[in-house]
Amino acid sequence: MSKTRALQMLSEQARRARDDAAAAAAGAHRNAERAQQTLDMLSNYLGEHLRRGSTTTAFDPALLRVRDRFTSKLDAAIGEQSLERDRLEQAAEAQREALIARQQRLLAFETLSARRAAAQRTAQHRADQRLTDELAAQASRRAPKGVSNDS
Repeated sequence: MSKTRALQMLSEQARRARDDAAAAAAGAHRNAERAQQTLDMLSNYLGEHLRRGSTTTAFDPALLRVRDRFTSKLDAAIGEQSLERDRLEQAAEAQREALIARQQRLLAFETLSARRAAAQRTAQHRADQRLTDELAAQASRRAPKGVSNDS
């Protein structure tokens, strides 16, 4: 297998790995966003619950206990959701870093491939130039002496 073919295969593998990492990063970001939306919903619901509770003038002890338990459960749910959101944000950041690493690896292969192609073009250009120079030298040697090519 040629070096060029091997490099093409490595580039293709790196491209697939980058694409997979991009999909994983996008999924992790969506999960973190959904967790934040759930946290916002719970926080808003708690705020509404507390506002409604403050406008109630009834001081029924049983009702107050029920409200306190409900408020405590909402607080606990908000705490758990905050932890879940933080965990998902960390996972999203890790996926983003993995994507960046995969993109850098792909870029390295593409840069190497471009350098090799440029080196091959330069070598081909030099070979073509040598051939042209050799053909010109041969033509010059075959031309009769004293005859100018300028006419």
